[in-house]
Amino acid sequence: MTWSRWAALRAAAVAVVVMVAVACAGRAFAQDPARDPAPLAALRQTAEKRAADWEALARALDAKIARMLPCDPRVAESIEEVSRSSEARLAALSEVMKAVVEQAAADAGRIQLALSAEDANLREAELERTETLQERVALDAQLADLTDSARRRESLEPARKKLAEIAAMTALRATLAEQEAQLRASLALSLRDVFTASQARQKALQDEQAVLAQESSRWSEYYAARRARAQTECTITAPAPSRRKKKG
Repeated sequence: MTWSRWAALRAAAVAVVVMVAVACAGRAFAQDPARDPAPLAALRQTAEKRAADWEALARALDAKIARMLPCDPRVAESIEEVSRSSEARLAALSEVMKAVVEQAAADAGRIQLALSAEDANLREAELERTETLQERVALDAQLADLTDSARRRESLEPARKKLAEIAAMTALRATLAEQEAQLRASLALSLRDVFTASQARQKALQDEQAVLAQESSRWSEYYAARRARAQTECTITAPAPSRRKKKG
């Protein structure tokens, strides 16, 4: 392994550390519209406006219809107006949740691809570590034998020096291979933690999406009940139709 390769590996380690930090701050980023991609930021702004419109209408509804007679058609119209606003609000929120869930799934997919690639790199690094270690052990044994022989035969000294240089280079390669394998293992572990966190976030968002769907159903039922109650109040309070006296 060359020194340039080692430098590239260290740069990769820094990149993973940054990725882990970003993933840990994911919730804060998700709550900041300024950091969202443009389409998601636009969806959030629309949802906020729809929510504000609905809240204004909902707050004023009871006071508004309290001034009307039970059978005034404006009662049903007012309830229907708030109901439509509620539907628009929940639909906008659903669009936001859909986009966020899709983005979380895409993020998890990218992290999974990175993890698969790093696992492959780790296997390669471990194989290189094993091979260089075996080569180092073999060369050390040969060098020991040649050193003993060179003590008895001076003519073997140049060969011993050459083999010692090769053994030193192999030892350096083995050290670098060991360090690379350790760093690759650390990178793979960090990516696996990030991937696990991304899966948990995706599951939590999907749960929120399901809760929102249930909330939409409950609000629809609520306004249907308001309309039915208004109709019942009109029926109860409406004057009975006059009866014509029959001629004798």
